[in-house]
Order: sequence, then structure tokens, then C-alpha cells
Amino acid sequence: MTYKNIITYGSKVSQVVQDYFSPSAMVSGQQLTTLYAFLSRVDPWSNDTIPDQPKQDQKYIKNVFANMFVAKEITSNYISPVIQRIDWTSGTVYDFYQDDIDMFETDDNGLLKLKFYVRNTYDQVFKCLWNNNGNTSINMPMFQPGSYGTNNIYTGADGYKWKYMYTIDLGSKRSFMDVNWMPIPIGTITSPNSVSTSAGWGDVEVINVTNGGSNYDLSNTIIQVVVDGANSTTSTANVTVANGAITDIIVSNPGKNYTSANVSINVYASSNLITVGTGATAIAPVSPVGGHGYDPISELGTKHVMFSVQFNGSENGYVPIDIHYYQIGLLITPISYKSNPYPANSAIYNTSTRFTVAAGFGLYQNDEFIYQGNSLQTATFSAKVLSYDESTGIISLINTTGTPTTSAPVYGNTSKTTRTLLSVTLPDLIPYSGYISYIENRSGIQRSADGIEQFRIVVQY
Repeated sequence: MTYKNIITYGSKVSQVVQDYFSPSAMVSGQQLTTLYAFLSRVDPWSNDTIPDQPKQDQKYIKNVFANMFVAKEITSNYISPVIQRIDWTSGTVYDFYQDDIDMFETDDNGLLKLKFYVRNTYDQVFKCLWNNNGNTSINMPMFQPGSYGTNNIYTGADGYKWKYMYTIDLGSKRSFMDVNWMPIPIGTITSPNSVSTSAGWGDVEVINVTNGGSNYDLSNTIIQVVVDGANSTTSTANVTVANGAITDIIVSNPGKNYTSANVSINVYASSNLITVGTGATAIAPVSPVGGHGYDPISELGTKHVMFSVQFNGSENGYVPIDIHYYQIGLLITPISYKSNPYPANSAIYNTSTRFTVAAGFGLYQNDEFIYQGNSLQTATFSAKVLSYDESTGIISLINTTGTPTTSAPVYGNTSKTTRTLLSVTLPDLIPYSGYISYIENRSGIQRSADGIEQFRIVVQY
């Protein structure tokens, strides 16, 4: 027995929606899922301009956990579905929506093969419903009062037909738009629903003339456009003729509940002596469920979600400011000692171990190993120094092994510094709890007291 299957775009859109709503999902008064961005201080790469490729074997994942030093919560305000950014450019031939081809097929670089939607200079997004038989677009689609024709479709002098989808608001633009991506709203629609709009299963909002034919005459004949569709209610249209050719068919009633549609053009003359037009053909692509513009995230094939997070200076002491780091990522549903057994829910967590040591001579160095015991090789406790603040006597530590002993010396393996351990502060999060869902290795990033690092992490489904 053999079979074939496919994971559809609907599955990917659904996963994007789940990611967007998951930080606010509650069960029995408890938050079901929380999401954090983490920073990890791994060793420098052999070539800093080409970081190592992350891996996901268990040894690697645990090493990421061991070197993690801060986790900052990402709420729904900092999560957005995103789509490939396509800016309208004059002189470009854009593809038009068709209901019988895969509009979301991508090339080897993951970019859309069909450029069927655009963003204009006012951050308005339009879907192309017709490209005038493959001609270039020279009139930028733009929304303004009175600019729409029938069915809220913008038709330019270039013959293109555009459906307005949404406008990118300023807040979303600042957080989620860059040279490659632009945000797309979810709104209140989380799944297409055929009874929620007048379009039902689908409607016919445009009828596109593929061949204008010849000898058509509106003054002496009646030209009837018939749209034949399965399970549908009838749509109606008006014909425009110029120089004997049909140049446009404007849909006056898009109908509803179409699953497919065919167009026939019939001509009726009042006399057998009147020449009847011939040769005109047209197509009527059926809209997605609910009609064009009803559910933008599915209509534009959304399969990416962007997580935006900022780390500001020391984050009130949670993040050292005198270090380089090389790794960021996403951590789902970690557990803190206070929240156990429920997910952690504070805005930020320190995930390093902190030693407070007595005054003395010598300074611990960033990245050196410290230990307790006779040597590093036989240590009862060892760790890597993330940062050392001599004024407070606090050593921030990662990659810890063993159990520390207070009132015992702490040796610096490289600096040869020796101080007495006064107290230990364990990480706020339970070590190794939660799921690491994303790892990104980067060229070294230098922290500073007044610096702001904004990360935009894009995940594809």
C-alpha cells in the first residue's frame, strides 16, 4: 500500500496564529505558555564573521542552557505574523491571483515565485487581482476616499486591478518591519468561516478579459456575461467596449458560494443584419473562503512569525554590561522556583549563578574558569566567569558544575585570584527547564551601559 500526503499552507498559518496567541492562553486561571528570549555567552567562534551552525543534539542543547545568563519575556505585543516585503515599483509586471495555481510557491531561497501583493509608499497592502494580460504596472495602488470602484477594487489607468488588504500601523512598522519582512494583522479572524460574510465559500469579484475580440457593439446588441459556478448564486457584470473590443468587465454583484467559475460571453442582436462580435474570452478566479480581504494572513500565505525583543543597558542589573556574547534564542515555558510547577511569568530572569566574595587581592577575569578544591581538574565546584564587579564583590557565573561551599576559597584558574565565598545566589529559573525552540549564533555583540540591542527573530513554518 502506498500513499502521498502534504502539509498544507493552512497548517502553517494555523501555527503562526497559535504562536501569536499562546502567551495569553490561560487554563484554570494559570498561564498555559510563556515565551522568553535568552542570551547565551558561548566561546568566540573560530571565525567571528561566520558563526558556527547551531545543532540540536542533546549535548549541544544542554550546553546552550548551561551558558544562558538572562531570559526576557516576549508578550503578544512583541509577536507578529510577517510576510515577505514586496514594495510596489513602477514598471514591474506583477502576478495576479488565480484560484487554480499555488500562489505561495517559493524558490530555492525561500522567496515567493509569484509577486501578487504589494506595499505602497503609504504602508497600504494590496493584492493583485489582474495584471492586464501581463503588462507592467505604472499606477501605484492607493486608498483614498472615492478611489475604489465596485467591490472595493482599485483599478489604475494601467489596467491593473488591486484589492485593498490592510494598512501597516506605525507601531507594528517600528517593531516588525525591516528590509525583508512586513507585519500582517490577525485581528479577530482566526480561521476562515464561510457563513461570516456575504461571499460564503467564495465569490467572483473580478472578471478578467483575456481576449477582447472584435466587432462588439453595445448600441446595437446586448452583451451578456454568464458566470457558471458550482453551488453558487448568480453574479452579474457590466461590459465596457472600445473600438469593437471588450476592454473590461465590471462585476456589479459578486455572488456567493462559488467553488469554481467559468465565463461565457453571449451576444444578442436585434436584427440578423447586425454584425455580432466574436472572439472575446474572460476568466473569473474565485476568491478564497469569505472573499478577498476577509482573512489576510491565509490569503497572503503567512508562514513566518517575528518575535521582537529589546535588551536595554543592564536591565536594572539583570544583564552584565562588560561582556561580549554570541548566542540568542527562544525559550518556551521555563519554570521558576517561585512559579513551580507552573510556567515562569516574570518579565525578566537572571539565569546565571552569582557568588559574593570577600575583598582581597587580584581580579577575576571574564571567561576564565573558577573553582573550589585542589585543582580545576579535581574541583568540587567549577564555573566560567561571565562578569566580575569588584566594587560589589559579585561574580556572575555560567556553565557551573558541582556544589559550591561558602566560607571556602574560590580560585581563578587564569588570574590566580583567590577570594573567600560569602554567599551564593542561584538562578531565578530552574536550570534546564522549558523548551529551547530557536537558537541563533551571531558574530560577537558587545554590551554597554547605555546600549540598546533590539532583536527581530523570524521563525518559519
